[in-house]
Amino acid sequence: MPTTAEDRDEILQLLYRYNHLIDGGDADGWGDTFTEDAVFDAAGNVLTGRDALKGFAVSVAGVGRHLVLNPVIDVNGDTATSRAYLMLVAGGAIAAVGSYADELVRTPEGWKFAKRVFTMDAPAGA
Repeated sequence: MPTTAEDRDEILQLLYRYNHLIDGGDADGWGDTFTEDAVFDAAGNVLTGRDALKGFAVSVAGVGRHLVLNPVIDVNGDTATSRAYLMLVAGGAIAAVGSYADELVRTPEGWKFAKRVFTMDAPAGA
């Protein structure tokens, strides 16, 4: 059985891999970071299942670089939660800032997102 530290490290790698895959245009690889029946709420655009997720990844390929910041991960056996900030950089400027709230599960292939909710921060002055 992996230690909590090993689980956290694997989940951190999942967070980082997720960003590299979507930024690199690998919709299949990005979709595989989720469970088959996963839910992804992208600032109110709710997608369910890998096929819908892969279609989303194709639609946003090349929009910029996703940066995950200050992740906090809590592991409880074969489930975990994660909270982190997101910054999207496009054209050398900050294009979006927000936060992720994740529910993760251990699968035979490793940790995957069961549910990921992205909430956009309000624009400055809003």
